[in-house]
Amino acid sequence: MNLTLTLFDQSTRSTLDHSEAPLYEALCLYEKSKRTSLHVPGHKDGRVFDEEALDRFSSILKIDATESKGIDDLHHPTDFIKDAQILAADAFGADHTFFLVGGSTIGNIGVALTLCSPGDKILVQRNMHKSVFHGLMLAGAQPIFIAPAIESTTKVAKVSELDFIEQALKDNPDVKGVWITNPNYYGMSQDISRLVDTCHQAGVPLIVDEAHGAHFGQADLVPPSALSKGADLVVQSTHKMLTAMTMASMLHMNGDLVSRERLAQVLGMIQSTSPSYPLLASLDLARRYLVMNGRAQLTKTVNRLEKRRVELTPELKTLSIWGGSDEVDFRDPLKWIISSDNEAISGYQLLDLFYEQGCTAEISDPRNIVFLFSLNETQEDIEKVVRAIQAIDEKLQQWSPTESQEKGETVLFAEEGTLYKPEISLRDAFHMPRKKVALQEAVGSLCGEMVLPYPPGIPLLTPGERITATHVETISQLKEMGAYFQSPSDDTMKSIYVLR
Repeated sequence: MNLTLTLFDQSTRSTLDHSEAPLYEALCLYEKSKRTSLHVPGHKDGRVFDEEALDRFSSILKIDATESKGIDDLHHPTDFIKDAQILAADAFGADHTFFLVGGSTIGNIGVALTLCSPGDKILVQRNMHKSVFHGLMLAGAQPIFIAPAIESTTKVAKVSELDFIEQALKDNPDVKGVWITNPNYYGMSQDISRLVDTCHQAGVPLIVDEAHGAHFGQADLVPPSALSKGADLVVQSTHKMLTAMTMASMLHMNGDLVSRERLAQVLGMIQSTSPSYPLLASLDLARRYLVMNGRAQLTKTVNRLEKRRVELTPELKTLSIWGGSDEVDFRDPLKWIISSDNEAISGYQLLDLFYEQGCTAEISDPRNIVFLFSLNETQEDIEKVVRAIQAIDEKLQQWSPTESQEKGETVLFAEEGTLYKPEISLRDAFHMPRKKVALQEAVGSLCGEMVLPYPPGIPLLTPGERITATHVETISQLKEMGAYFQSPSDDTMKSIYVLR
C-alpha cells in the first residue's frame, strides 16, 4: 500500500511552529497567575470541591477556566483558540478547522443545520451515525438515503460503489450535498477521489464523517485522509483515534462550497457557551503530539501490529483476524476485526470471552468484535492482546458446535445502491402522535421511534420509516444474540412505537 502524501513532504510543510500549544500554554499562564476567581465556575479553580476527589481532580480544576479576560472565546476566537485552530488546520490539511467539545455529534448536527433548510434534499449514506439523522431532523431536511455495500467476509456496511452514488446524484440534481461515512467503524475506507470530482462538477459539497479516521493521512502506512482527496467538510473524533480527551473533536473545511460564516454561526448556537477549556486544550495538545511524535510512532506501531498479525493468523484454529479484501480500498491497520470460524458464535459472545481475559473490545456485532489500537503501542502491549487471542482460540477449540444454535443472516440494510425517500420527514415524524404496539404487529406501520443497536450507533429504523417483516426479524435476532439497544421505549424489544 503506497500512500505517500505530499501534504507532509518536508518541501511543502508550512513554517508554523507545531512545538507550540497556544491554548494549553495560555491555561498554564492562567494557573500561574493565581488571580482571585470572582467568576464561574463555582469550584473557583478547585478551592471548593469534594475533598475525597480533590487529589484526583485538582490539576484539571486549576485550568478549568472560562471566557474570562486573558483567555480566548470559542464562539469568537481572536487569540489562543484561533492560533490553536490554525495549527490544527495546517496539521490536517484544511483551510479552516473548528474545535468541538460535543464530539463528532455536534459536528454532524452543525453540518446538517448549515447545509439544509426545511424541505431541502440531501443524499445520505444510510449507515450513518445517529447524530446525522438527528441533525437532519432538526434541520427539517428531506434526506434521500442510499443503501451501503456489505463487505462479504465481515458482513459490515461500507460506502457503496461510487457508480451508485454518482447515479443517485445525477437523478437528484437538486440535493444540497452528498454525505458519507468513510471509514466505517471497522476501519474500512474507500477511495473517494472520483466522488469528490463528481460532487464538485455538480456544484455540491462532499461531506465525510471521518470520526474513526483522524489519523488517516498522517503516515504512509495508513489510508489517505478525506481532506487530502478534496472533501469539503470532514468531521473527526480526535478523541477516538488520536489523543484528545473524550468529547473533543474537530470539524475541518476546505473550499468555498460551504459558508464558513454560517457554519460558525450554527456551531455558536449548538455548542455550550461555557465550553470545557481542558477539553479544548486537549485538542491543541493532541495536534502537537501528533506532529511532534505521533506520526513517527504511528509508523512504528503499524509495523509492529502488521508483523504480529501476519505471524499470528496461521496459528489460529478457530478465530480469524480480517486482513482486507478486494472489496475494500484501504484497511486501517490500527483495527483488528476478529471473528470465529464457527458462525454460530456471535461477536457478542466473543466480547464476553475477551472481557474475561481482561481485554475490552471497541465494538461487537452479530459476527465480529473490533480491537482498536493507539498511535503508540509497545510490543509488550501488543503481546498481551495476542496472548488473549491465543487463549480464546484454544478455548473455542473445545466448544462443540451443538452448544450454539445456527443463526440466519442478519439483514440490516436494503440491497446496495437502493434509494429510499422517507414518506414523512424526520422532523414531522418526530412530532406526530404515536402509539405502542407489539413488535410482531408493527409490520406495515410507520416507525415512531429510533431503533438503535449500539455501538456503532447506526439506526436500524428511524421515525417515519416503514417497518417491514425483515426489520422485525432483525430486531428479534439482534436481541436474542445479546445486542444492546440504546434508549428503546421497551428494553425487551417486544413492543415498539408506531405513528398513529
